[in-house]
Amino acid sequence: MLRTITATNAVRTFKPVQAATAARRAYTTSSFEGKEKAEEIKYIRAKEQEQMKKLKEELARKEKEIEELKKSKK
Repeated sequence: MLRTITATNAVRTFKPVQAATAARRAYTTSSFEGKEKAEEIKYIRAKEQEQMKKLKEELARKEKEIEELKKSKK
């Protein structure tokens, strides 16, 4: 009989600990995924800004070239 009571108590104390551990893992995973996504967005924005800067510089050069061609035709 003592054996049955001890086994029952062990099962009762184990289940809440296991549930708490699972909940903590799910929260940690979500937190990590959120940070990872934020870093990806930050990286993409930096790359897009870099590309936009290059395109604006190229556009300015082309406009300058067009103005020079218009002046030379006159």
